[in-house]
Amino acid sequence: MTLLTILTEPAILIITAVFLFFIMTVFRNYTKVETNLKSVYEFLKSLNKKELSYRFQELDKYMNSNSFTSTAWEDFKKALIFPEKLFVASQSVKSSGDFNAEIYLTIDASYFFNEETLVYSKINHKFIQTMPTLLTGLGPFFTFLKMAIAFTQVNFSLDENVGNSLNALIANIQIAALCSVFAVGFSLLFMFVEKIVYNKTCKKYYLAIQKELIRLFDVVTSEKFLIDLVKESKIQNITNEKLLKALPSDFAKAVVKSLNETTVPYLENILYSLNKLNETTSNNSGGDIVDKLF
Repeated sequence: MTLLTILTEPAILIITAVFLFFIMTVFRNYTKVETNLKSVYEFLKSLNKKELSYRFQELDKYMNSNSFTSTAWEDFKKALIFPEKLFVASQSVKSSGDFNAEIYLTIDASYFFNEETLVYSKINHKFIQTMPTLLTGLGPFFTFLKMAIAFTQVNFSLDENVGNSLNALIANIQIAALCSVFAVGFSLLFMFVEKIVYNKTCKKYYLAIQKELIRLFDVVTSEKFLIDLVKESKIQNITNEKLLKALPSDFAKAVVKSLNETTVPYLENILYSLNKLNETTSNNSGGDIVDKLF
């Protein structure tokens, strides 16, 4: 039995074709994941932590536009803490480079951006994981099928056919055994190739995205956040108390200033006008005073 005869056997050809189809499917899916994740990684790498305060809207728009990160990004934003001065900084594109972007992350980035959200949910991962099992299952299937066909072809009715029938039976049994060998071999080869391709394409970039997000966003624990919140609350209470104490004094000063600058000069002008009017009326003995006024 030659190698060409073995390779051209229909059962082995089917097993080989299935193996090649599975390999091509893996390459196509993982290449698609690599292309998308690489673009996300390069964009995050271009961001500066100090610039994040006024480039956050740009980051938000990009992450939402990418189908591989949009869902995880929406959940990720809910774990961010935005300070009040971020709004002020976002209004000025020409913010100082010394501005520290105080956008805090309460949960580690790997909780949102991981294998499940960035890779497994974007491809038919369960089907890829069953591919080695399917390849292995084709071995026993074609082995028993080939043996069943071989036994149906045995003819012991005539003595001269016994030798030929036995030779054909042995050859078919050999082919049947090789079906299992090829199936198991292709299954092992598939697992080896799939793991290498996955590490060089998908795993490399989703880990890089996690590192970039950790670089851009400072992680703050819940305990530290509550402590900072209490401190900020106390500062606000002290400030409000000072404002309330100073309010009566400031109000009195504002009233006095308004009287001195507006009301008093206005009254002085009225008195001056009345005095002039009295002088005019006293000098004129006759005539109607009302007529003189108008």
